[in-house]
Amino acid sequence: MPKRRHQKPPVYDGPPIDRASEEGEESSPPPRHRRPPTKCSTCFDLDLRYIPQPHKNPNFCSYGQVARHWIPSTDLAKDPSCASCSFLKSAFDTLINSRGVTEIPPGKHVSYMIAILDRNDDDSEDDFAKKRMRDAARNKETSKSLKVEMRCIVKGEKEKDDGFQEEFQVEIYSPLGAEPAPWKSIGVAGEVPTKPNAEECAAIIKLWLQDCDQNHEFCKAKQGTGEFLPKRVLDLSDGQIRLVETTPGKRGHYVALSHCWGKEQLMTTTRATIAERMRGIALEQMPKTFQDVVAITRGLGLQYVWIDSLCIIQQDAADWEQQSAVMADIYAYCYLNIATTRAAGGHEGCLGPRWTVRDSLAWAAQFSRAVRRGSDDDNSKSISKTRKCEVQSFKVPGMQQDIRIRLAMKSSHEALQTPRWIRNHVDTAPLLLRTWVYQERSLSARSIHLHANEMVWVCDVTQRCECKELDGTPPDGDGWGASKDQIAKIGAMTADNKALHGLWRTIVEDVTLLDLTYESDRLPALSGLAYRFAEYLPKNERYLAGLWEGDLARDLLWESGGSTQTAGPTRDRKMTAPSWSWASLVWGGDDSANGLKWEHETKPKLAKWAGIKTYKQDARTRIISASVNVEGQNKYGIVSGGSIVIEGALCAVVLKKGATQASNPPLANVTTVQYGVFNSLHLNYDTPTSASSAGGTIYCLFIGSFSEMFDGDDKPHVMHEGLILKPVDGGRFVRIGHWAQHIEDWVDHKDVWTRKSRVHRVEII
Repeated sequence: MPKRRHQKPPVYDGPPIDRASEEGEESSPPPRHRRPPTKCSTCFDLDLRYIPQPHKNPNFCSYGQVARHWIPSTDLAKDPSCASCSFLKSAFDTLINSRGVTEIPPGKHVSYMIAILDRNDDDSEDDFAKKRMRDAARNKETSKSLKVEMRCIVKGEKEKDDGFQEEFQVEIYSPLGAEPAPWKSIGVAGEVPTKPNAEECAAIIKLWLQDCDQNHEFCKAKQGTGEFLPKRVLDLSDGQIRLVETTPGKRGHYVALSHCWGKEQLMTTTRATIAERMRGIALEQMPKTFQDVVAITRGLGLQYVWIDSLCIIQQDAADWEQQSAVMADIYAYCYLNIATTRAAGGHEGCLGPRWTVRDSLAWAAQFSRAVRRGSDDDNSKSISKTRKCEVQSFKVPGMQQDIRIRLAMKSSHEALQTPRWIRNHVDTAPLLLRTWVYQERSLSARSIHLHANEMVWVCDVTQRCECKELDGTPPDGDGWGASKDQIAKIGAMTADNKALHGLWRTIVEDVTLLDLTYESDRLPALSGLAYRFAEYLPKNERYLAGLWEGDLARDLLWESGGSTQTAGPTRDRKMTAPSWSWASLVWGGDDSANGLKWEHETKPKLAKWAGIKTYKQDARTRIISASVNVEGQNKYGIVSGGSIVIEGALCAVVLKKGATQASNPPLANVTTVQYGVFNSLHLNYDTPTSASSAGGTIYCLFIGSFSEMFDGDDKPHVMHEGLILKPVDGGRFVRIGHWAQHIEDWVDHKDVWTRKSRVHRVEII
């Protein structure tokens, strides 16, 4: 890999940079005669006002990477009179010598460079994410740690510098209560113990619970005067653990557990073992995760804990259906939800040593491909391995103050905010990839996440963490997914059904990224949230296999992206939902990174390149009837088939040039067009196999139009959208995809069939 060019920055000789004015805020200009107090052109004395940033200094960058002001370690050693350079060199040498971040074989050393990050300069193009970051920084009562990016390579003294193999972030901070650092850019952060026990964790959680009890009226109001105990709970009193059946209406504080069952057989309650569980359960016989949760619950001074595998009778369909129907209440009214976020199985435990991932593999692979494209070289040698590193801080030597350096805990700060990128956290937060857990943490008034990095608190009002990075930040996510505070406050949306329907579609977008052991649970795993939405939607609005009757035509316009993903969603014969429901597909898995595309209108404008979309249903589109067959007592659970009868503009599209429509078409007098006649029609099939099974002719049903207005546009960009249908026996149709067609000036001369097609009534199953 060739060397990355590094250009030493010139000494800054202009007026002071006013960060506030750059963000669009009013501020008075500084006097012209002022000069920055910095003397060092290498580190700029750690003064963030003068360190070159990407939007001001685009030349300080590496090929294919974010522009930064990179400082080689050799430059930090050039001027011993600069206290800031000497401090940075000492700090990073300490981190390297700890051997906690990289492996150094005998006879090798680490060559590195660093870039000091400006928190007001986010890499993301998401305007919404940038605004959140700025607002959080302004509302912060104490300054945060200094974030620094580091790139390094291990090599011998005489080896050629062949490029940097690893990249990661670190943070430099003063511990809470310590004397402030001499640089304003180095703020305060909390210490994160490497291996805390249950008592230490409980002590921290107690403080957060007390603050929430005393100061969060919204969280208290959600629980009312006390929690109704579930039908069965584990009673931890008198030093014992017993399964008990509660009397109806009994109140009390209880903990509800969110956990992964894992591949190993968990301890469960069945009809054969329920009597034994009620006599008592030995702690040492429980899976390690259960033992840890029992210890934390006792440390909190609470008597009851609810664990699904022990409190729901397994292999009993009637009890499972009854309890899954009230799952929303079990989590909504618990005193605390403990989420074993770091554990992929019940036998792993959730109180082991804290660790973070040196996730440099993706960066190294991307860079390697970019600079060696077309080369016969073996790229694998330049790609480092992803490793686990212990969460541990190191005191910077030679300082009078207590200043520390550690690897940044990015996963604990991002995993709960970025649903689109949840698979980036499969190692550190595997629980969050489970569909059932999405509902559990969304409905609970407050959750404690036992993450691999640290504990994270999320309630309906705020977030907190042990390192203090999240303290005071609202639980509103990154704007692309459904945030916890949106779900908590759906009662405030009752006057806006459009917002409620939009939020539901966004929730479904989120959960299609997640995994299930049994795909048939896809609808039951959302039944608690569906029940909550039904409380606030117009009375008697029906729930139809994951769609809502009040906006049904719009709800039909979901897009799976299956035709562009060779390993995208599939349609299993065992799936019982009707083809027009997103629940008819098998979601999740490693290739589900894009998930479902469904909601556009109610999300904020998330990026500067995005437009604002509005939807209008075609006047000819009309739902005649809709129904589903619900299995069992839970009307928001499993369905077996369903039907929609709909009227709308429809045409037959002949896919192959020269082919003709079937001799016995399912509809008479249907408008027929050749697919190649217009190049603006996009056919997005639901699964990779839908296209091959479509046959020679498909049927496109027009539903409605999306108008998107971009900044500076004189008129909106219009997209017509609808369903791709395939005829089946009996004159009915099944959905096999979603189509979209641009309606712009440049296609006026093309065949825009939606303007002239006849209206037909079809039944879709």
